[in-house]
Amino acid sequence: MDSKKIISGIKWTGIQFFLEFLFKFSIKLVLAKILLPNEFGLVGMCTVFIVIADGASELGMSAALIQRKEEEEVKAMYSTAFWSGLIWGILLYAITSFIIGPFAAHFYNEPILTTLFPVLSLSILIRPLSLVHVVILTRAMDFRKIAKIFNISALIAGVLALIAAYSDMGIWALVINNVLALGLTIPFLYVAIKWKPTFEWNKDYFKSIFGFGAYSTGTSIFSTLTYNIDNLIVGKILGSSLLGAYTLSFSLTEQLRQMISAILGKVMFPVYGKSQDNKEQLKDYFLKIVNFNAIIIYPIMTFLIVFSRDIIVGFFGDKWEQAVIPLKILSLAVMVHLLVNSFGTLIRGLGKPKVEMKIIIGLTILILIPSLYVGVSYFGLVGAAYAIVFNKITLVVTALIVLNKEVGLTIFDVFKAVRSAIASLLLSVCIVYILISFKIENIFILSIVYAISYLVSVYFMEKKNIENILKNVL
Repeated sequence: MDSKKIISGIKWTGIQFFLEFLFKFSIKLVLAKILLPNEFGLVGMCTVFIVIADGASELGMSAALIQRKEEEEVKAMYSTAFWSGLIWGILLYAITSFIIGPFAAHFYNEPILTTLFPVLSLSILIRPLSLVHVVILTRAMDFRKIAKIFNISALIAGVLALIAAYSDMGIWALVINNVLALGLTIPFLYVAIKWKPTFEWNKDYFKSIFGFGAYSTGTSIFSTLTYNIDNLIVGKILGSSLLGAYTLSFSLTEQLRQMISAILGKVMFPVYGKSQDNKEQLKDYFLKIVNFNAIIIYPIMTFLIVFSRDIIVGFFGDKWEQAVIPLKILSLAVMVHLLVNSFGTLIRGLGKPKVEMKIIIGLTILILIPSLYVGVSYFGLVGAAYAIVFNKITLVVTALIVLNKEVGLTIFDVFKAVRSAIASLLLSVCIVYILISFKIENIFILSIVYAISYLVSVYFMEKKNIENILKNVL
């Protein structure tokens, strides 16, 4: 696999996800300024159920199609995948809108959810329409075209949502952004890729695709459940106001990690699939991603830990103060997860989605749900955040055991990949606290010093890797 093609893929997929994340994140910032925490929490209540259904909307077929080696074999399966996905999407939309929606409204005692669900669930109908087109572009590693399509759609949706927010439409601004950002991609994809489904459906093709896709779907559902079960429990036990505060902390931390994971996963999945017979190369790719994550994301999470109060209270206002401590803890949780952030992608690339699914299901049922329930019941939002950290630690230990068996990866390999970033951060944080001890407390000055000290230090330690990345990306 051409390393320049991989770097280019990361570059353009990164641009797509970054801009899309930026627009959606900007909308959330505007809503956080306008809405009260309990109103913001209503979004989280809907999200818990919608994203789980959305994760099952493709039946894992896109992953199954991307993973296959033979191009002609895949092309023959496209129409079967399209019609299967569309029929399943219609059924799933009906279930989500008219059964799960009313149930959620009763579960949380929030009648407005009945109105929100049918609109937010439109993504379940939209996604199957673009399934094959995105697969074709992904297999060709034409991430530049994908980036353009999704960015233009996100831009239009973001502008319309901002207009809605400033027009006092409140929570509906976020709804507009979520639905249109995906819906607007359909016409662009159909213009870019001339493929059209034929009226045929092959039972054997469906079995072949679904055999792989079933595990990917199961993994997707339980992964999504893992990332949202905290919202379910917090919302039920503590109510919409505290859920709103928790959701804000989550948005500033875990959603950034998920964006990075989506970027690297989308690029590296076909790479892992085509390199699955070369275990040493897979190990090298994995460690480079760990190193990249540490250099880029660790300083952001550390910044959130150090300046959490200034960010939450200073920017969003006193009404969000309860989000301060969860923000610190969830930032730490992200740093832990980044040690194995590409684990699922690698395992799927090896053609073993069943292994990933078993791990996600096991950790969710045995670790995450019990620890969240105990944490939230006895310690509130702080308990929920610490439960997430505990689950991440368990995930890292489990993933390292599997990776050692599959590609010979050890904890020492991972430590070598992150040590420069950690050392640079320790130096930067020490400098910041020294300045604070001398009564220099202006967040702008401290932020500049933090950034400069980190960049200089990490560049000195990782000069070769950073220059290589910049050379290929710029």
